[in-house]
Amino acid sequence: MDYKREEYQFSNMTLDSEDVYQKPGWGRKQFLVLFVCSLLFMAVGVGIGFGVGRNHSNQEIPTASGAEKETATSPPSGSHAVDTILRNINKENIKANLRNYTSRPRMSGTSGGYELVQVLYNSWKSFGIDEVKVAPYDVLMSYPNRTNPNRVQLLTSSGDLVFQSALFEPALDSLSNNSEIIPPFNAFAAAGISEGDLVYVNYGRIEDFRYLTLNKSIDLKGKTLIARYGKIFRGDKVKNAQRYNASGIIMYTDPSDFNRGNTTYPNSWWMPPSGLQRGTVGSDGDYLTPLYPATDYAYRMDESEVLQLKIPAQPISYGDAQHFLSEMAGEEAPPDWRGDLPITYKLGPGFSNSSLRIRLEVNNFEEKRTVENVIGYIKGKTEPDRYILMGNHHDAWVFGAIDPLSGTAVLSELVRVFGDMLKSGTRPDRTIVFCAWGAEEHGLIGSTEWVEEYMKVLYERAVAYLNVDYAVDYNYVLYAGTSPLLQDSLYEATKLVPNPDSSSSAKTLYDAWKARDSSDGAEPSVYYSLGSGSDMATFYQRAGVPSIDMWFTYDENKWDILSYPVYHSAYETVYLYENFIDPDYTYTATMAQLWGVLAWNIANEDILKYDVRRYATAITTFINSLKKTFGEKWAKQNVNIGALESAAQNLTAEAATFYDKVHHMRSSSSAASVLQNRMINDRLTQFERAFIDCEGLPGRPMYKHVMFAPSMYDSYSDNSFPGIVDTMNEIEHQHAVEKWAVLKQQVSIATFTIQSAANTLKDIGL
Repeated sequence: MDYKREEYQFSNMTLDSEDVYQKPGWGRKQFLVLFVCSLLFMAVGVGIGFGVGRNHSNQEIPTASGAEKETATSPPSGSHAVDTILRNINKENIKANLRNYTSRPRMSGTSGGYELVQVLYNSWKSFGIDEVKVAPYDVLMSYPNRTNPNRVQLLTSSGDLVFQSALFEPALDSLSNNSEIIPPFNAFAAAGISEGDLVYVNYGRIEDFRYLTLNKSIDLKGKTLIARYGKIFRGDKVKNAQRYNASGIIMYTDPSDFNRGNTTYPNSWWMPPSGLQRGTVGSDGDYLTPLYPATDYAYRMDESEVLQLKIPAQPISYGDAQHFLSEMAGEEAPPDWRGDLPITYKLGPGFSNSSLRIRLEVNNFEEKRTVENVIGYIKGKTEPDRYILMGNHHDAWVFGAIDPLSGTAVLSELVRVFGDMLKSGTRPDRTIVFCAWGAEEHGLIGSTEWVEEYMKVLYERAVAYLNVDYAVDYNYVLYAGTSPLLQDSLYEATKLVPNPDSSSSAKTLYDAWKARDSSDGAEPSVYYSLGSGSDMATFYQRAGVPSIDMWFTYDENKWDILSYPVYHSAYETVYLYENFIDPDYTYTATMAQLWGVLAWNIANEDILKYDVRRYATAITTFINSLKKTFGEKWAKQNVNIGALESAAQNLTAEAATFYDKVHHMRSSSSAASVLQNRMINDRLTQFERAFIDCEGLPGRPMYKHVMFAPSMYDSYSDNSFPGIVDTMNEIEHQHAVEKWAVLKQQVSIATFTIQSAANTLKDIGL
């Protein structure tokens, strides 16, 4: 079958399409009126401003070429192309993009989502890059029922209503007063009713469940649970509740984790009592086509075979949660389980008034919808078959001014800048691919399906994937999660980008990052934990593409919070962004500069600046940590890690030898041939692939990276040696003695992959 993406005709983006996250009850006429009004609102927003922000300066962004005379801390003058990128990023364009993109809710599978795809497609085409395509996939999606919204109720024994959670977040300003805002829901939470006693489970982590069941002997079977958001992925809270036979779970944002201020939105960036966090509780990719792309010709499984979650789950605000928590009976919660609501936190079960009961009603539905990625590229002039991919998702739960559309606004500006460079005759050596993903919020669906469709090509040709899920959640310091291979490339790029804080003595972004870094190391901190919270996950976990995810964030020493406060709420508006996040768009523009320079450098280096020694050092450190944590237990069970340590030593030696060889090639007066450079670069990119196990981790075939992968109990965070660590958790906490054999197998697999990585660095390697 000749499946041609370029012939896609936006057939489902017309005014005649049904808008719809709800089942029957909202007709085409109402949608037409809203659509036309939204277009008028968009035109007003771009043309004369929203009238809700402050007056911002139109000053130019500082650039390397316009900086002070170079000193040890001044941005060095880079290549002409780098200087062009730094000089031509225009924050007024980024502002116009963000105002346009956030003019209405942009959830995938709705008219607002489809409209934004067409906006991106048309604008990217106009910027003059080589190709722009839409990649559509028909996938299973989850939506709330607008005509019968989800709710949590406090009832008397006779069924009288005492209190009910809000069916919608109330409007607090003109922007949050929008009829297209979806009701509160957790995507892929099962429809159903949970009724009876309420139990407080803290963050809903596996250790919280163990505390309640083992230390407090509370039977959770058939209970409705209430947990505060944070610490782990919300879907893992639901899985834990289901594992312990609860009948449903409610989740809320406790002010201790999301509100450190006395005033709240719209007067500050803090979450108001009425705000709540939407989000998926499902797994990654399309449920109906696991491990394979959801193309027209794909075999699709039955929904009943694949939907994993069987209990209802629902988010509520902390204002509403207080009504339920304040009535609870049982022991007082331990000190570290207590939040900042003005109540006495109790464990339950049940309520102090024994006639009260909880009722959780969820009316979500699943439906096949088309989700769309926008893919553009500039073909490389010397190595067109080697790709640097830049990705961000374009879907939001509501307005998404931070997550993700600050990143989308930046990505579109970079497409414009790179397009202008192309028009002037400046073309990268390697192909640069621009990716705007659909349905990330529902579970990384657009990026996962695309990687699955092009897995064979990406496995051989992808050099790096650079993710910016969003650009800025606060204007303080750079945060970066990265493969060890990309660490030096990131540092080099930050040394070329000016510091966005003009009041600081630090001249470069690198210096500013180091000065504000919470550690005292010789280099700014990066995190080798990429997790699975954004679109780099499938690239890294399954295709083995060296990846990075980065954004500007707040001072964690000043605010001990779990994320920016209004995350995934209706109050994440452009008003919030322009008044409290990045008022003059300076940090947003700096992210555009950094992202563009990083991509350009990697696309044009003769020899990639990937330092495999960093990987070897990290592996040795992680092995020592394993020995310290589990060594005594392993000795008793005859778990021998001598071969694992030997493989790590081999890798360290090979990495040093390889680095010396590459350093000699770079410093040699005689230039290496294109073929010699290609041989070195191929080894560097294939090095990451050596850690991919085609069988996947135990019980989790979607995760294949043996060195770094999300924890079995928290998809947001990574374990090093995840197969080993997760198996030990099962042995220690579930008394699964039969898992010792699995552990020994995981040690063997880790040994094999480390030795394989060492072999990839050799000339022959056999």
